[in-house]
Amino acid sequence: MYPHAPHYWHRHFYRGPSRLLWFALGAVTASIWAKEKERAEWSGKLRHCIRAPIPQPALSTQTEPVEPWSARGVSRAVNSIPPAEMSSDDQKRLAELRASAGDKLAELSEATLDTVLTTVEVLKAKLAEHRAERDRQLEEERRQNENPPRLV
Repeated sequence: MYPHAPHYWHRHFYRGPSRLLWFALGAVTASIWAKEKERAEWSGKLRHCIRAPIPQPALSTQTEPVEPWSARGVSRAVNSIPPAEMSSDDQKRLAELRASAGDKLAELSEATLDTVLTTVEVLKAKLAEHRAERDRQLEEERRQNENPPRLV
């Protein structure tokens, strides 16, 4: 029997999986390992930044004077809660601001809806145009199939 027959060729030319495949697999593995290590470092550094939840103060039924720099006064200032005693000028100005803010919000909503409706109408027109073009092409193809050109 001849030792270099075709049934021995597969052993000589076979190298296993592509070196490029092994390189890609190693690159993906190294990337995943590096990202996990970085994530673990960040989560360890950020653990001390997590604070305990702030307890909510109990609401009292009686009206107490609030000092501006107390915890409740700062809370009211941060949450934009107007103080109970306001002058009539401040109350009028606050009412005007609320009314103008409501008007601006309504105008903004109307403008947004107008823009959306205009966009929908344009898209609807484009869709109708494309549909008409497709129908024309189908009709033309049907006519060509009914009357094929004579090649002789």
